[in-house]
Amino acid sequence: MKKMFFIVASVAFSILLNAQDSSMSKQDNYGDKSNTGYKTESATKTFIWSIGVEPSMPVGNFHNFSSFGLGGSLQGEIKPGNKVGITINAGYIDYFGKSVDTIKYSDFKYWPVMGGLKYYMSAGSYLHGQAGAGFGSKGLGTSFWYGGGIGFNLSKAMDAELRYTGWKQNEVSKSTGTYESGTGTGGTGGTGGGYGGHYSTIGVRLAVNF
Repeated sequence: MKKMFFIVASVAFSILLNAQDSSMSKQDNYGDKSNTGYKTESATKTFIWSIGVEPSMPVGNFHNFSSFGLGGSLQGEIKPGNKVGITINAGYIDYFGKSVDTIKYSDFKYWPVMGGLKYYMSAGSYLHGQAGAGFGSKGLGTSFWYGGGIGFNLSKAMDAELRYTGWKQNEVSKSTGTYESGTGTGGTGGTGGGYGGHYSTIGVRLAVNF
């Protein structure tokens, strides 16, 4: 799974760099006020919705329990102006549980719903901040999620966003049914005790816009 993430991330970073170079080139050719090119076409839309695939890698404390995540989301965006967009994003993501010694951790499955604000630095790139709730399964409960990223329009119909996401995961013990000791569905050490703390991920959202 880790190898898969690095392959996807490498391809995404390459696309982002090429997109940035392309955006700068188009900016030089057309200028901010040009009506030519996909950048200004997308900038004139007042509503955009998109479907995205989201590979991500847990970092920090969360990396002790999971090494890779994969999900998808549906996002709507209202643009009250050329520089600003208001977003709502709802999706599903599965962070695959790690095997550590004799312990096999359960998958961490969430349904995050977040509102956000986009600031377009140019017609082809933007900053995006989000906050909301993540609804977890198997006793994970509901937690406050937040994040931020930088994105690039790759074409009229596609964009890519590199982003960080974090949340405070409440302590969950084996009494919830999420964990069992030994070779069961997960645990910490050999006692099947709880886990919790601040969880963080770095990922990419590759999206098709409509």
